[in-house]
Formats: sequence, structure tokens, C-alpha cells
Amino acid sequence: MSQICIIQNGLDQSEQEVLQSKNVLKTFLEVKAKHPKARIYLGNPCLENDITPTSQDKASIAQLLELDQDCTIVCHSGDVISAVTTAFVKLFGAAVQAFVKTPTTQFDRGTSTGSSNNNLSNPENKQRIKERLPYILGAPKAIPDLYAPALRYFKEGVEVEELLLCLCENPVQVSNFKEGDTPVAEIPGKSVTAYGLNQSIIGTENIYKIGDTFTEAPVIAKQNSSVNGQTLLAPNGTRVGRNDIYFVYPNQIKTLNETGDFESFLVNESVIIEGANYGIADLAITGPVDIDYVAGSISISSTQTAVNFQDFRKINITAMLITDPVNGQLDLAGLYDVETISYSSGVYTIKLLNPTNTNANFSNLTADATTNISANLTANTANIFLDGTYTVTGIDRANKLMTLATPSTTNPDWNKLANLTGQQTPVGNIKLRGSQENYIGWFTIDSQQAKGLLLNFRAGNGIYQGSNALTVNIVVEYQQVIHGVPTGAILSESVSLTGKANNRDAVGASMWIDLPFSGAVRFRARRTNDNGDDADMMDETKFYQAYAYHHLEKLVYSNRILIRARTVATANATSQDSRQLNCIAESLVYSYRGGVRSAERIASRNIADLTIDLALHPKIGRRNESEIDFDRIYQVVDDIEAYFGSTRMAEFNYTLDNSNMSFEEMTRLIAAATCTHDRRVNRKIYYELESLENEPLILFNHRNKKAKTESRTFNFRVENNHDGIELSYVDSDGGWIEKTLKIPDENIKNAKKIEGKGIVYKEQAHIVAWREWNKMLFTRVTARFTAYGESDWAFRGDCILNTDDTRLGNCSSGEIRDWTGLSIEGSQPFSLNPDLQYVIHLQMKSGAIDVMKITQGEDEYHFMLERPPFESLVTTGQVKTVYSITTDDRKDEQKYLVSSKKPIDIFENEITAVNFDPRFYRNDKDIVNNLI
Repeated sequence: MSQICIIQNGLDQSEQEVLQSKNVLKTFLEVKAKHPKARIYLGNPCLENDITPTSQDKASIAQLLELDQDCTIVCHSGDVISAVTTAFVKLFGAAVQAFVKTPTTQFDRGTSTGSSNNNLSNPENKQRIKERLPYILGAPKAIPDLYAPALRYFKEGVEVEELLLCLCENPVQVSNFKEGDTPVAEIPGKSVTAYGLNQSIIGTENIYKIGDTFTEAPVIAKQNSSVNGQTLLAPNGTRVGRNDIYFVYPNQIKTLNETGDFESFLVNESVIIEGANYGIADLAITGPVDIDYVAGSISISSTQTAVNFQDFRKINITAMLITDPVNGQLDLAGLYDVETISYSSGVYTIKLLNPTNTNANFSNLTADATTNISANLTANTANIFLDGTYTVTGIDRANKLMTLATPSTTNPDWNKLANLTGQQTPVGNIKLRGSQENYIGWFTIDSQQAKGLLLNFRAGNGIYQGSNALTVNIVVEYQQVIHGVPTGAILSESVSLTGKANNRDAVGASMWIDLPFSGAVRFRARRTNDNGDDADMMDETKFYQAYAYHHLEKLVYSNRILIRARTVATANATSQDSRQLNCIAESLVYSYRGGVRSAERIASRNIADLTIDLALHPKIGRRNESEIDFDRIYQVVDDIEAYFGSTRMAEFNYTLDNSNMSFEEMTRLIAAATCTHDRRVNRKIYYELESLENEPLILFNHRNKKAKTESRTFNFRVENNHDGIELSYVDSDGGWIEKTLKIPDENIKNAKKIEGKGIVYKEQAHIVAWREWNKMLFTRVTARFTAYGESDWAFRGDCILNTDDTRLGNCSSGEIRDWTGLSIEGSQPFSLNPDLQYVIHLQMKSGAIDVMKITQGEDEYHFMLERPPFESLVTTGQVKTVYSITTDDRKDEQKYLVSSKKPIDIFENEITAVNFDPRFYRNDKDIVNNLI
């Protein structure tokens, strides 16, 4: 994972965005598509860091593809970087460094990048601000949304993440909680609790629980994105470290070789010299030590004999760690001034001079202590000891020197240089440190509800030097902000991070600050101690995260299922490939089978229960019970299960989350997944199964079709030259992964793509896909005509009879003028061919169609029925029984399926229908025949 800073304008550091990316090349190409002149740099932008790839240089492309370091992308770079002076590049780099997490230059220090497994990656559950609350239908895999931003903090040095999530708005039962594909029960330190409607999120009632109980109100935090891992610099950070530095009387620091290092200092700035000790070597001393916190002295037990020990003026303690009974573990390392040294019976007693000036932890001691020490006695009076803090008066790059303001007033040893040959010292390995506070900030978080600050600090590689644990001390200052103006006193808090000896595990600490005010607050942080620059020392500490927070006041919800999750950064938790919390949620609904509501909610996936639940919802369907045909809607569930041979075909498993979806669109989705059609007839809601067994509903002929409006289109190839179907669905049996079913085989190239919403079974996907493909394959005729009032009873998916009024042929249609026994009189003359068998389709007043054989009557207007009709024929009034006569071998040629209906006038609708073909349903029995 790389951190990328995207700078919109190279001349304005405020126009920037910081993001995390697993693929640097992809991110850069996305930016370059919008900004063709964009360039990418490794770290801070400058010429030598330019890694912008070219199409001809495949190696540069491969480098970005594998890169996992921090980068900067400048969108409108043009020729800015190459044309500016060196001074401007430095200024630009310094500006960027305030926002970008770039490693600081360190000398003689062992540094390495901590493993990403040492910290938790970001949760993959997302916030859906101003979006519809999810509504669970059936039993889909449910991915809860973040109800509040994720919160991170450290507890006993270990990172902890807490989430408050919203699963859905309707009652559900939940199970199989996982993080990615790993059950939460297998992740040590993971706690998850789901709360049902009207259950307190700090109470003991819940619908699911694993791990610890949540007893405190959730923390609602607003994070400051500008705090993103900036390194807290030691107050005396090394700026120059060279082995060719020497000192010249009375006030010069010089180098043998050309250097621009001195330019990292400014005139009138302080410089700290370290390592300028000429003469008698330092004396190493180790052993047990007693600390007298009142006298400010240390007594070292040692068997070694030190000559002229009283001549040493300083002691450099590299390791002295104690545990105070009140303030806990304290690190007392540092370079101290020595007031006196005495020796008696193997014990060196050293009286320190103002030890709190060197290490503030001395002021935190509340009792005498005993521990071990590792130190060097240094600054012997017989030496020339030039270490100290001085003021810079000038930088002369041409002459390779830095001048100081009368250094002998600070350290008289500078006067000793006058007696040396050439009035100068030999060259040595010298470090020049900057003396500054190195604050990170100010940062402001404008949150009107904020009542506290949570600041996180992290040392990714531990804090130690060899076998010694070290400590990093941090001070934070904060202040109220009113209408954008800092107001009131600047307050401060401190925190310490202590590592473990020889341990590279990450160390973290959180600072919880209760604000004495509420609302906007600004803050800044700095490191207050320096552990040196030894090669085996690790103490790089970063300002990790910053939040303004308050505790959630509303703890009980009547309209949403909430989930609380806590993750401790154990080895298992940090090694998860996916951080997406998910579960199986099954809707709890009332059953109305038999027309009576069940006493309790039940877990259900069938479309009857789900549709009734949606229809009666006061904000979704807004229907009442009188508008639902309970018998028919449950009958269609039984019909589906009997026809296809599986209860799965009557299921719908989906999460409704689109705020623009109407109830009608929802029922259409349900119908599409179950091979049915949604209906609302006579204000009654139900479904109707489409199958080979469906009988024609209405007969359309010249009597109920508007004259000269019918057209027919013949097509003998598949629409858009598709060669198959690609149906995507989520396979619940295969681990809830998205799959693509290809019909008729895997070799299709130009498939029609279908999203199988609500489909979670292979069997269901198979039936739906084959139906769609068969209809594409065998749809040959499309008829379009305008019909009168009867067409109001025809709906999408209905089977109808439609006479061909576009050409003459061996068929006829019209109205029944008279009916006597088995003899009928038609409105249109038609002579039957004695060599052919004819059938008549009669549209009954109930809406049914009766089909039977006929023979010629006394003339071309009369015909004889083979049997009495099922219902009485209507021969008087405005609306009479209509008929259609065809040859027996062509009776199915008049069967059509309505594909659409559009009102165009009062009592007039435009009907579009396609030819009915039994092959549409040739795969409907594949479940029964075990072909899936």
C-alpha cells in the first residue's frame, strides 16, 4: 500500500489530496487521463525523483506497477520543476513535506519499513451518506454500511478499531458473520454484536453476539485527513553528519570537501555540535546504579579503576530505564552535565547538574530507584571539548565554512584552539544538529458536537536500541476555535511511548483529551526527547491519526438494525486479505397464507411473504390488505414449486438499497427472478406464472382491433446477432461469490448480459437464462396493433390469440350474430375447405377462450360446433362474443405473448406481442430431470 499525495497546483500547497493505493500505476494513469501533463515523483517532487513512465520505456512502467513507496503526483507540472532554481525546489519540497508522509533524512541510524501486517488495514465497509436504508428480502449475503466513521485507538500499545454499522431497516435474523471469508469466531480479539429493533446498543439484549459485550456508548468521531503519518522529529535532529569537519579559531566550522549541507541552517539559528571531543578518550562505565531522586545523583557500582575520573565534566547515559511506583516506566538516557564525581569502595557517585534540563523524566521520579546503566564519561578537562549549542552568524558555501557568534562565551574550550598548530583541530566525525521544537500542526477540526480529542501516535518498528528499551515523549497543544479564530488559552497534554528491547513490534499510544469546551478545536504535536543517532537505534514515531469526537446519545432505534464491531490488531486480524464485515441476514415477515396474519414473524424467502411485506409497508407499498389477492399470490408459489420441481425457484434473495426504486419496480424484479409476471388487477396484487401450460386470455380480431393499425415484423436471426446469454449472479452454494453463467456454452462471443438480481442459486440462474435465450432464439414474429377496451385486461407476459389482419388467408374472424343449439351465425362470410379441419376460438364473457372443431353450416355465414360451449354466447348488445376460425394445424400460429402495452387514448391501447413457441419453455424441467 502506497500513500500518494496529488498536488493540483505546484505553486499552492493547499490544493492537495492524499490517498492510499495498492496500484500506483493505475492511480497515476487515472490522474493523467484528466491531466495529460501530470508527472509522478518518488517522495518529494524534484528532477532526480521524477519516475514518470513513458510508453517506450517498459521498465519504467514495470517499476510503477511494483512500487509500494510513497509518491507525489503533480497534475499541472508543465516545465515547472525543471525550470525553477534549486532554492525554489527546496522551498517546494518543504511545503509538500508538511502534508506528505515522507521519511526524514537520518544519519547512522538503522531504519527499515515495518510490515503492513503490524497494523490494521482500513475496513472495506463503506458509508452511504444520504442513501436509502437497506431493506433485506429473503436471505442474501448482507454487507452492513458504516453508520459512523471508523475509529482507531491504542489500548496497552495495541491498535484497536471500533465500528458502528447499519445492516437494514426491517426485522431480520442474522448468522455466519465473517470478515472477508474468515468467520469472526476464528479471529482472536474480534467482537461483534447485532442489535434488533428497539434494543439498546449498550444493553444485554441482542440478536447476535460473539466476543466482548459493549457497555459504553459508541464514539462518533470526525477525522482530520491532514494528519496522515507525519514523522515526529526529535528536537535536536541531525542535519549534517560528516567525517571531514574541523574547527578553526576563533569561531569557524569548516569541511575539507565541497558541501551544501551547511545551508540547511539559517543565520541566527541555533546549531548543536556533537562529537567534537579532542584529547583523552571517553571512559565507558557500566554496572548497577542507585538513583537518588532528591539529590539528583547516581551511584554506580563498578570494579574498573578510572584514572582522573574527577576531570570528566559530562556523562552520556545511553541506557538507564527505571520503573517509578507512580509514573511507571521512565527512560533517563541523555547527555548530562556533571557537578562532582567521587569514588569510595567500588562506587562512583556522580552529582548531576540540573538533570531535568537534559531529561524531563527526572522531574517525574517520585522515589529512589535501582537499575543498570550503560554510559560514557566524557568532556575531560584535559581535552578540547567543543560540544554545545551556538548561534549561526553566517554560511559561506564557496569557502566551505560556517561562522558562529563568539562561541567561547558559551564554551571556553574554543580559546584552546589558539594554541594548536594552525589554530585548528584535526578532522573528525562530527554531527551538527538543529535546535528547534519541530511542531506538526496547527490542524483544525471543525465539529460542532465535538467534546474531546483523540490523537494517535505510532512507532511502526518499535522503540529500542539493541537490548535496551527506549521511550519517545510527545507533547500536544490545543486551543478552541470560534468562527475560524483561535480563542482562549493554549492547553497542553503529554504522552510517552515505550518500546521493548530487541523487539520490532509496533508501539502505539492514544491521547484522549476531554475538552473544556465543545465545537471546533485546533491542535499541534511535537516530540520532546532525542534518543540519538546510533545505527542500531529504532525510534521513528509518527503522528498517526487525529479525531474530534463525542459519544452517541441516542442508543435505541426502532427503524434499523445496528451492529457494533471491535477488532484488536492481533496477528490473525492483521493478516486478513479482506476487512469487509458481512453476514447472512434473513428477513422476518408475517405469513398471510389462508388470508390470516400469523401470530409471529417468521423467517421467509418465498415471494408471496416478501411481496406482502413490501406491499403493507407504510413507506414502500403503502397498500392495505384488501388490495392483495392472498389466495392467488400463495397459489403461484405452490405452482412454481410444482412446475419447476424446486422451492428455490420461488425464492427472492436481495437487498433493496436504491432510493429511486418504486414498489412496482420491486415486484417486477421479483417476477423476473421467478419466471412470473406481476399483476395488479381490480386493485388486487398477485403474480402469474408464465409456463407452457398457460391458456390464451383474450382473442383479438378485427372486431376489437382498430382498423389498419396492425403491423407484423418477421425476423429470422437473433436480435443484435447475440450468440448467447451471460447471466451474472451471486452463488450462495459456492461461498457467496459472483459467478457468470454462459448459455448455451462457454464459447459465446457476443452474449446478451443480464444481471440476475435476487438470484442466488445455480438452478434458478439456469432456468432464467435458458428462458431468455430460448425466447431470443425462437421469436420470429412481432405484431403491433391498437386494440379497444378489452385490451385493458391484457398485461405483459399474457398469452393471447391474435388474428392476422394484415393479409388474407385460410382463416376468418368476427362476432357471433346468432346462436341456436350447436349452430352459430358469424358476422363474416367464410367457406370451409372440405379437405381441411377447422377450429374456432370463442372469447367468452368471463374472459376465457373456448376452442373446438367446427364444420360448415347451411351457408357461408353458418357453422356447426362439435359440442356446446362452456358458457353462453352473447349475441345482443354492443359487446358480442368474438371468434376466430383457423385450420387445425395453424391454431397455435395465432397464440402470442404480450411484450408491452401502451395507452394511447381513452379505451385504446397499443399492444406489442411476439409469437408463442413451446420451445420457449423447453428447459423448464431441467431441475426435475436432474440436468443442472
